[in-house]
Amino acid sequence: MERPSQQKADSKKDDGGLLYHQLRKLISIVDELRDVGLQQYINLPRIAVLGTQSSGKSSVLESIVGLDFLPRGDGVVTRRPLELRLNHQLDDVKPWAVFEEIPGKKFFDFQEVRKNIEILTDKVAGAKKGIVDKPIILNIFSHTCPDLTLIDLPGITRIPLAGSDQPNNIEQITRSMANRYVSDPRTIILCVIPANADMTTSDGLQMARELDPKGLRTLGVITKIDIMDKGTNAKRMLSGQDVPLRLGYVGVKNRSQQDIIDNMSVRDAIEREKLYFATHPVYSTMPQNMLGTDLLSSKLSKVMFTHIKHNLPEITKEIREKAKEIEERLRDLGPPLPAEGNEKMHLLWNMITDFVTIYKNTITGKFDSKRYASQNPAGKKELSGGAKIKLHFYGLYKQYVGFNATSEYTDMDIEKAIMLHEGDTIPGFPSVDVFIYLIQPQLEKLREPALDLLQDVYHMLENMAQGIVDRIFSRFPSMIPEVMDIITTVLQDEREKCRGIVESIIDSEQNYLFTNDYDYLQNRTDIVPQQEQQQPQQNTQSSNGGQSVGGQIVGAFKGNQNASQSKGSNLFVKEIRARIDAYFKIVVRNVRDSIPKAIGYFLVKSSQERLQFELYAQINKNEVLIKQLGEPERVAEERKSLNGTLDTLKKAIKVLQRDPDITNTAFGEDELEEQLRIESMSKRREGERRPPPNNNSGNDGGQGNWQQMDSNRNPPPQMNNNNNRPPSNMGGQGGPGGQGNIPPGGQPQNRPPGQMPPGGMPPQNRPPPQGMPQQNQNNLGNLFGEDPLKGGPQRRQ
Repeated sequence: MERPSQQKADSKKDDGGLLYHQLRKLISIVDELRDVGLQQYINLPRIAVLGTQSSGKSSVLESIVGLDFLPRGDGVVTRRPLELRLNHQLDDVKPWAVFEEIPGKKFFDFQEVRKNIEILTDKVAGAKKGIVDKPIILNIFSHTCPDLTLIDLPGITRIPLAGSDQPNNIEQITRSMANRYVSDPRTIILCVIPANADMTTSDGLQMARELDPKGLRTLGVITKIDIMDKGTNAKRMLSGQDVPLRLGYVGVKNRSQQDIIDNMSVRDAIEREKLYFATHPVYSTMPQNMLGTDLLSSKLSKVMFTHIKHNLPEITKEIREKAKEIEERLRDLGPPLPAEGNEKMHLLWNMITDFVTIYKNTITGKFDSKRYASQNPAGKKELSGGAKIKLHFYGLYKQYVGFNATSEYTDMDIEKAIMLHEGDTIPGFPSVDVFIYLIQPQLEKLREPALDLLQDVYHMLENMAQGIVDRIFSRFPSMIPEVMDIITTVLQDEREKCRGIVESIIDSEQNYLFTNDYDYLQNRTDIVPQQEQQQPQQNTQSSNGGQSVGGQIVGAFKGNQNASQSKGSNLFVKEIRARIDAYFKIVVRNVRDSIPKAIGYFLVKSSQERLQFELYAQINKNEVLIKQLGEPERVAEERKSLNGTLDTLKKAIKVLQRDPDITNTAFGEDELEEQLRIESMSKRREGERRPPPNNNSGNDGGQGNWQQMDSNRNPPPQMNNNNNRPPSNMGGQGGPGGQGNIPPGGQPQNRPPGQMPPGGMPPQNRPPPQGMPQQNQNNLGNLFGEDPLKGGPQRRQ
């Protein structure tokens, strides 16, 4: 009967066998993904060896692999990143290696492997110690190595070697190269630190802590333990008392230079390492999960297994998203160009149909996936062409809303116009020519904005068409100018027709004065205004200074300034001023509608109807266009490249679908796996909790923001003093609280919705109208969510 300890040992042995079996499957999947070329597009899990120059990185790698194959020497030895793809072989066969740069050749002699690493390094980086970021990929198949992928990076070098090709900024180059590899969150950092140096000054450890602050992917390796000063040891370093790491440290004893000279094998060196730690007075008392190359390989395997298992679902998602993007781009590029003339014509007609459809949908705002792909390839949400045109329509003559046309005329100007058009007739009967003479210059001002609007809409249509054509005809750049010439000709023709109509509208308003406006006909058509008829005759005489209209005219001709009346004092001047202002407002109201309608129909809509017909007609007439229908070489190359990438992604998907339950296993670093899962969930929650942009469109009408603004300024003095002040005092003159809008009597002035009062108070915080209960009118501070005594916002109940 077996003892329990024996059963436990067998169980651990079985678990270890299952772990390596599962790890082999995961590593094989990742290697296959690399083999199909996925690494060019999506980062895959790997291990990067990071450390300073001469920290013992190459010796650690050889110990993990179990073979002696890396170049040795003084100074910088690793000058190109070396990507080692280790493949554990179950049978005790002779190890071999394969370089991707030397395809079809197996190397069984690892001395040749070393020489070829040096040859390939010098081939790219030069023979004078240059450093180049172009990795050497080396596949090793051996029963001595675990299933891992490691990258040996050039050590961080501070000073360039004399007589070498290394530039003065060699430290920046080596740091940037190391950063490019280890910054990838799917890369495990194997940080090598020599025990005979202060680890707090380690550049590699500092970089690892910066790029992996939570320590979920950094494993420390303490080298050169056997050559520390006498009386010192690495116990504090290994236990993490100096610089803690979540994954901890592993101490190793590498071969010395003399051992290498004596051709000591790596396996013999590992046996001597075990003996060294077992007999050392300090290290023999430490937990054995901190020491030894075998333990380092096992721990790396478990960490790698956990990271691959954790990242595979995300990698699968990225592959599918990348494949979807490429398929969409291939659809944009279209199929390869047909060879026959009829097929070319059919293809050209299809593109014209697509253009016209997108053009119309962009103007009308109709949802069209092709339109969004054409105008917003990056997924940005922008206003469509039709919406932009409508915004320009809304802005027409906005400066004349509420504008008084006679504000530029003095009373003297109007009186002179009256005298000018009386001629030799009897005074007192102003002619309609006075009205025409004064309003004509004001109506002429309406012409330029209308023509500017027409030109703006034309440019918007032209730019919109250019963008659509560039996208649809991107395969055929030589066709774009020809197609745009036809489109521009159509738009220019329609613009000129529309220009004549717009000018006719302005001419009709300017040269034929007429209105059916009810308000004007009721109030501005009496010979003598009703309100003037009700005034006593003596008031009129006294206001005129006892002077007749004829006397006024004589005084004006003599240049007597005292004879002219002040603004509004003369009956005719006042009435002509009122009628010109009223009529000008009527004209502005009319043309604000009629000009956009004319442009919208005779340019925007007409261009939609004509473009397709003209494009078909001109292309059918011009056979040269069909001959020019050829795509540039870059488009064909892009299609070929995209198809190759898509094939790679599809192969990767097949590799992952071969064993969809590969990640459903309980082996690995359980604690690390849980931490990785928590980290992913926290990132996901952080993204979900991020508040959307505040656009003041909430149910409170943006009042919360107003209260925040109000809290940054002092409350109105009316709110600070006496809460029991009578409501009539609310009509006082303006203060910082914005009460200056309310005239005596307490009635608030009418104001367009959303317009700020001069004092700065938001519309929703205006004082209540009359009729509101006395308590609410007096306690305005509380009503607005403010403390009238403290002057700050208070929370609503």
